[in-house]
Parts: sequence; C-alpha cells; structure tokens
Amino acid sequence: MAAVSASIFGSFWVALGLIILLADVRAFRRAGPLRRKRTKVADLEDGRPAKLVGIVRLGSETLKAPLSGRSCAGWQVATAARRLFRWRPVGTSRGTAGFYLDDGTGEVFVPLDGDVAMDLAVGARAHKRKGARLSSKLGPLIGELVHADDRPRTYRCDEHTITDGMRVAVYGVFRSLPDQRPESARSYRGRSYCFVAQTDATERVHVSDDRATLG
Repeated sequence: MAAVSASIFGSFWVALGLIILLADVRAFRRAGPLRRKRTKVADLEDGRPAKLVGIVRLGSETLKAPLSGRSCAGWQVATAARRLFRWRPVGTSRGTAGFYLDDGTGEVFVPLDGDVAMDLAVGARAHKRKGARLSSKLGPLIGELVHADDRPRTYRCDEHTITDGMRVAVYGVFRSLPDQRPESARSYRGRSYCFVAQTDATERVHVSDDRATLG
C-alpha cells in the first residue's frame, strides 16, 4: 500500500513538472524576437534592431482603459465567444498612446501606433452572459459583434493594459530622433535626441510582460 501511495505521489509531481515545462516552452515560442539577448539603451545603435527590458513611464498623452478605468499608455481587449465547451476568439479592439521605456541607462519612446504585437497579462475581465443586456462598458467594445451574431452567446472580454511602473520587454528597430519633450522633462543629461521604436520590413514592434521575455 505504501509503495502504491509513493508511486501515485511521484507520478503527480512528474505530471506537474511536465505541465510547468510545457507552459514555459509555449511562452518561449510565443515570445518570438523577444527571445534574444537584451541590450542596454546606452548601447543602442541607430537603425539597428534590439530587445530592451525596463520600466514603463507614461508620456504626456494617456488613455483610460475601458474595463478597469486605469490610466495607461495603451490597452487591448480580446473578445472570445463561448461555443459548446470552448472559448473561441472573435475580435480584438485597441487604444494606444505610447510610452517611454526606462532601463536605468536611458529612455526610448515606444509609440504603439503601428503594427505592434502586445503580449500582456490579463488585467481585467468582463462577461456578457447569453440573453443578458449589454453593459455600458461592453457596449462600445462588442455591441456590433453581438448584434451581428445569428444566435445568443456568452462573451468574455479580457483587458490588457500598459501602465506606469510595470516592467516590460520591447523589441523593435530603434532610430534616433529629436526629443519632442520640453528640455525640463528630458532625463539622462538632457539629451536632445531620443531613440524611438519602429517596425522594419520583416518584423513588428513587440511589447510583452511575460516572464519568459524579461531575462
């Protein structure tokens, strides 16, 4: 009996380890170019791609996240519909303003207004139950989607936000451009330029807070 219990206990921990390993492998694959070694802002070269890791600093323009109401540099709401026993993605909405990334050696600006891949943890969640009325928060996000559906469904909306002070990894091509901020707002010895993250012909700008990308 003791041998059977030990075997079951050992199998449980082996299975748990495999589940954790599989989750880490999936996160690593999802990271894409953020798998590469990080670079310091102080070591950036104009026109070269790089991965940076640092703290988000909000700029002069901010947004209000639609579900949580938090002040942020950008938000994304991923919507899924319940079909049988699975959630199926049906749409994504987004608002962006851009932010500064500070890694302790300098700052870069990440505008978020182009082709940007955002892989962020869920910060808020809301549901529209089958047959229920749309709330004032969900109406602007999924109203057209719900009315166009041919049958009542349950919808789930997951909000992802980029907020002040959070730690993120950013990949992009960084170009040196004039710093548009007032001189009093510039840090790091009042440089007159600021590196800006941009897309190139082969890759998008990526922003992630997944721990697999922050190393």
